[in-house]
Amino acid sequence: MISRSEAMARFRRWAAVTLPGPLPLLNLYEFDLGFVISHSEPLKRAADGTPLPPAETGHLVVVVDRETGEVSQWPSLPGAVVAEKYARYRAAEGRFPPDVREILDQAGWFPGRDMTAAVDLWLRRFADELAGLECFPAARAALVEFGGLILPQFGGHGEPGGGFASGIQPTRTGGVLAEGSEIFAEEYDNPVFPLGNNADGPSELVIDAQGRVFQLHWADDFFIGPDIDSALITLIRGDDVPEASDLTWRTDD
Repeated sequence: MISRSEAMARFRRWAAVTLPGPLPLLNLYEFDLGFVISHSEPLKRAADGTPLPPAETGHLVVVVDRETGEVSQWPSLPGAVVAEKYARYRAAEGRFPPDVREILDQAGWFPGRDMTAAVDLWLRRFADELAGLECFPAARAALVEFGGLILPQFGGHGEPGGGFASGIQPTRTGGVLAEGSEIFAEEYDNPVFPLGNNADGPSELVIDAQGRVFQLHWADDFFIGPDIDSALITLIRGDDVPEASDLTWRTDD
């Protein structure tokens, strides 16, 4: 276990390599999983005693893990907020393989991500196009957690961005294609809801009430995964997927 003094020592060794110039004054916030170390700026007041805003934003904030001593950089937020985010981050370890987790992190995902307001706005904006399609709890949960992310795909040589990227709705450009969902539901007697798109084709991504994800491509329909996590792993890695017509996914019914 890392002590307070050792946490500061590890931070200083990290800072000597990572940060140019002298270190600022520092705050240390201790919590169960480690230590939040952040820039401390003395409070300044106007002549009438009113507190003044900080001279700059984007202060340094890092976490030193209590168990491993690993140092990681975090957004400029209060120590208690960073501690809560770090706890969620640690709780999600093992949910995704490291290579996929790295892509998700870079895309802007984090444990506890909540895009409820954006999803609600998107649903209202495209209510006419989505009429007749049910936004199942599984669909809503996937959109709330991953909505708005653009996820690159590994190419043939394993490099990120070398394949076909996926965008999870609601995308910044907006828009929704409901016709594919309606055709799929009729063909397979399995209602689905728009989830996003993929650059291959391009094609649509849809999700059903059980959380199973499908790709509606011009060449065929494909079964991407039995749940959103599995589907994201497949999409990011570019793994081969079976055609939806083989019906093996129906064994999950």
